[in-house]
Amino acid sequence: MRRPRTPSVVPFLVLVVALAGALALGLPAPVVAGSYLILVPAGAGGALPDAVADAGGRLSRYHPEIGVAAALSDDPGFVAAMAEGGFQQVAPDPVIRWVPDIDATAVVIEGSAAGPPLSTASPEDATLYACQWNLRQVDAPGAWAAGAFGDPDVEVAVVDSGVDPFHVDLAGRVDTARSTSVLTTSPCGAADTGTFYDLSNHGTFVASQITTNGLGIAAVAPAARVVAVKVLSCQGSGTFADVIDGILYAAGLDGVEVINLSLGALVPRNLGTGTLLGALARAVNHARAEGKLVIAAAGSSGLDLQHAQDWIYVPAESGTALGIYDTTIEDLLASSSNFGLSAAPLGAPGGSFPNPGPPLPGCPVAPQSQSLVLGACSSFVCSGTGQYLLATGTAIASGVAALVDGQAAGALTPGQLEQILLQTADDLGRQGVDPVYGHGRVNAARAVGAVE
Repeated sequence: MRRPRTPSVVPFLVLVVALAGALALGLPAPVVAGSYLILVPAGAGGALPDAVADAGGRLSRYHPEIGVAAALSDDPGFVAAMAEGGFQQVAPDPVIRWVPDIDATAVVIEGSAAGPPLSTASPEDATLYACQWNLRQVDAPGAWAAGAFGDPDVEVAVVDSGVDPFHVDLAGRVDTARSTSVLTTSPCGAADTGTFYDLSNHGTFVASQITTNGLGIAAVAPAARVVAVKVLSCQGSGTFADVIDGILYAAGLDGVEVINLSLGALVPRNLGTGTLLGALARAVNHARAEGKLVIAAAGSSGLDLQHAQDWIYVPAESGTALGIYDTTIEDLLASSSNFGLSAAPLGAPGGSFPNPGPPLPGCPVAPQSQSLVLGACSSFVCSGTGQYLLATGTAIASGVAALVDGQAAGALTPGQLEQILLQTADDLGRQGVDPVYGHGRVNAARAVGAVE
């Protein structure tokens, strides 16, 4: 397995304890007035620019492939005027927070070495591998023993807050040539909107669940690469139009086989949200039609989404997305995780706090925090390129998907890849497919073994 050259020693590691909360979106009131999403009727695209202008607005985005447009207007009568022009499905597009705030406390570990040179290193040689129960839970070592490390030509688009390509565990793992920002507004200004660099840290943490250089931490698909698609600001916020634009950008990239969406919002179904929900579903379905498996976190509101009739968690429940619920270090459903067979048929180790069991042998993290998941910390947020944090997150599922598709040289369709993940999952809860645990928790070794 070929690996990129990066420094072989990390001078020090910083572990940041980060606990995530649930997000709920009260719509339709936008945070920033003047942004709108439009569902364009079939055959009406030609009339769209004039209709927007006549209604006192400016067309900012138009995606004819899915019939979705975005517009800006300061006219309070914009929606009504658009309706008069034949465009009935127009709604304010709020800037919302798609990922929770991070309540962080740093713990410094001095003098941690990175292990052997990259050319000979095993993922299990990573300095903090003893803390990575999530990799062992999905039997990543079994996949590695079978020769599955991923394929650099099989990429995962991390649609998030950007990625730090300078972190020692991500250097060379990020496709910088195709990484981009489609973010339109940020309290951090052009430094945020104008680059794919991660000023929030969320996307960097997510990317390091998929692939790393095996220095401080290991990842399930160490030879895979990620494309950073920034749709969230330094505060984890963005519009529906930003998220949709990011999904569509990733959908058009050859070599991207998986789109990871570790972001989401709990949205009421019946408070004028139909246009927003419809537009997002169209984007997800288009990505699937373009050959990408869209994997999305199911969220942490503690809801049975299959029976939460007044609410929908997006994008996990958008179109053909594959929703992922959280499991704990004890291989149980996390108490805060959303679930429901129709919304989240597959689980992945996401972590919880505090640790209910004994300390992990050889893990230098405080025992109560060992049940969280380790990830890289962006150097734009932390003070160096060799720092790590503890949080919750299920992006390892996208890493397993990349690992499996890499074994097939990227030849699997989204349907084939999804079925392998579901059919090879470890059964949890009641025997067989059940309403809480669905098909079970993803298993990397069994999934790789199913590739013919």
